[in-house]
Amino acid sequence: MVFEVKSTLDALILIVTNFFIIYFVVYGLINIWFFVVFLIDFMGMRPRDEEIENPPRVSILVPSYNEERVIVNTVSSLLNLDYPNFDIIVIDDGSRDETTPELVRHFSMEPGNLTPIGKLKTAKIERIYQSKKYPNLILIRKENGGKADALNAGLNFSKSEIVVTIDADTLLSPRSLMRMVSLFREKNAAAVGGLLTVSNDAVIKNGKPISAKFPSNLWVVFQLIEYLVSYSIGRGALSRIDSLLVLSGAFSAFDRKLLLKVGGFLSRFAHRKTTVCEDMEIIVRLHKFLKEKRIPRPIKFHFFPIAWTEVPSKLKNILRQRNRWHRGLGESLLIHSDMFLNPKFRHIGLFAVPYYTIFEFFSPVAKLLSTLLVLVLVFLNLVHWKFVITLFLLVVVLNGLYTSLVTTLVEVKFKNISRDNIEAMRFKTLGDWLKLIILSFFLEPAFGVIRAFAQLWGILDLLKGKSSWYKFEREGIKLEEE
Repeated sequence: MVFEVKSTLDALILIVTNFFIIYFVVYGLINIWFFVVFLIDFMGMRPRDEEIENPPRVSILVPSYNEERVIVNTVSSLLNLDYPNFDIIVIDDGSRDETTPELVRHFSMEPGNLTPIGKLKTAKIERIYQSKKYPNLILIRKENGGKADALNAGLNFSKSEIVVTIDADTLLSPRSLMRMVSLFREKNAAAVGGLLTVSNDAVIKNGKPISAKFPSNLWVVFQLIEYLVSYSIGRGALSRIDSLLVLSGAFSAFDRKLLLKVGGFLSRFAHRKTTVCEDMEIIVRLHKFLKEKRIPRPIKFHFFPIAWTEVPSKLKNILRQRNRWHRGLGESLLIHSDMFLNPKFRHIGLFAVPYYTIFEFFSPVAKLLSTLLVLVLVFLNLVHWKFVITLFLLVVVLNGLYTSLVTTLVEVKFKNISRDNIEAMRFKTLGDWLKLIILSFFLEPAFGVIRAFAQLWGILDLLKGKSSWYKFEREGIKLEEE
């Protein structure tokens, strides 16, 4: 199609059209590269059960706020981890419900006199508890200061070489710590993140899924597919080139001394500023510190220390969650804007930060404006509507095939590479696989539109300076007792 320029408006339309063509072509090429890297790494993995000589002590930090529904199940699961040397530090960040009483009652906890060794400033610590039944279980009750502040409080009381941060509803597979620490040792990593999958509609026993049926809620299904695809491809590929700027706060591990050196997690007490996504900001800050000090320690993503987490099952909660995630991305990029295209930070400044800024943060804006442009072109009869519909259907079909292929590869690989993950497979019958294939075609045209709307909402809230957390109420994970 040849576009004849007859006026200034025509010239402007041509410039804008070419801009978006270049934008999405480059974005597509980057994603193809990610997919190739994913295939090479993922398919080359072989089953192995890591064992470590003299495993280092690990502290699991569990920040909690109004988590009475899930906290006992989460701690019970953590106590069953297959790792010889760890402690659990639950931080109740001023809950208004029965979070602390539930823990004290269920785990026979009594007041203790532990002394913090870290010096990070936090909200006031009200009381420390230690379990009589499980000496490696500690509860810190403190005034409310936010999730980052709660993590800093736990960090102050940790004496371990490695700290693992999880959400109050996260369940770890029994071998997850061993695998995480193994990668730490192997790569001399500064931080490591693990794969998350959806716990909704699953039954957990001793930290392992014993019944993981196909989710009944459509929104949960879309998030399950999205988690498997985005975590596997994007984070796996970016990890390969040490350009990963986010590890999920629901399951990440850090070098404790390194965390203390960079000042802990971003909070109003330790830094006089905050973010709604402390898990991304701390990773960017670690990269900055490592590059400034020329310390060759990577930040890695591991496919198989699997963790289970509850996702929102209602549309309004999905919108609020994705709003917060996108605001957090924008906040982190703004806080560290001096890294953008700065060769001082090497590939992080020249590739990672620009990629996250241009193709992650501004992606919903580009999608909205390009959609409006197409509508203008159709209205002006510069593009035929049949061509637009054909192109849209082609993109939907290709994306559906791509999504179903990746999801299938990940699920089958789970079964072959790890005994822990065999029961984690959600697609077990022919009917399940057919549902997967069909719903994969609707992931972007349906759920993708909702996600983009929430991200645009997040950008508006960021411009307005809003800092709302938009916490959703958890339904709780079903656990089966012995």
